Amino acid sequence: MAAQSRHFIQMMMSVCFAATFGTIAACSGGYYTANVSGEKKVSRVDQHVVKKSVSETGQIGTITLHDVEDPMARRPVAAQEMAERSSAGRVEQLEQNDPAPKRQPNDPIYVSLAQPVLDPQMEKAERTKGAVAEQIRSEFAADPIIKLIEENRNQSGLMKPHVLTSADVEVSPKVSLKEAYGIDRKTGKPSKMLAVVFEATITSQVPPATYNVSESGHALRTLEISKRFAAQVKQVIREKIGPTIPAH
Repeated sequence: MAAQSRHFIQMMMSVCFAATFGTIAACSGGYYTANVSGEKKVSRVDQHVVKKSVSETGQIGTITLHDVEDPMARRPVAAQEMAERSSAGRVEQLEQNDPAPKRQPNDPIYVSLAQPVLDPQMEKAERTKGAVAEQIRSEFAADPIIKLIEENRNQSGLMKPHVLTSADVEVSPKVSLKEAYGIDRKTGKPSKMLAVVFEATITSQVPPATYNVSESGHALRTLEISKRFAAQVKQVIREKIGPTIPAH
């Protein structure tokens, strides 16, 4: 009788142990998250204690799915998609709520053209004081879109700007003479020459933008080069800055 009792107790202990082990194994199943070198790794452990990778999120937010059927794998992707849609919606809303209308293609662009800065060699070569500045300004005089604003009310003639208003664009020119090497047209060989260099910094305040242009060539062709230089400046103002500035 005692032997049967001991056998019954041992059998019951075995059953309880097996049930307990099964419960522990079942409870051990689930999802686990680990951060390794800045990367978030999600794994799933099933009731048989088999570990499977579900997804990885890299340091820059890239998501790699290892089990696309797992519902947990879709969570970071769905969250990222939702964040992108929300961000796009905010940008669109800001654009719709922006009360400032943009200028139309034929609306004037008001430009502040500063006096050009001449280097010492160019100052010596300038036959008439202010001739270079007047030549540059004259290239803008007949432009149908670009209007020079008034800076000095005492100016007259070609130096006199068209209107008095706030500037959309500021242009700061610089002119210098430099020694350079070119090809002699007669001999076809390299030869040293005196080159004139026109440079300008073109700045727009709204929206903020800065452009630099330059034009150079033989000093004996200063007039021709100044025309090409002015054409470059006007092209930047009309095509790159003009479409983005607000209307007056």
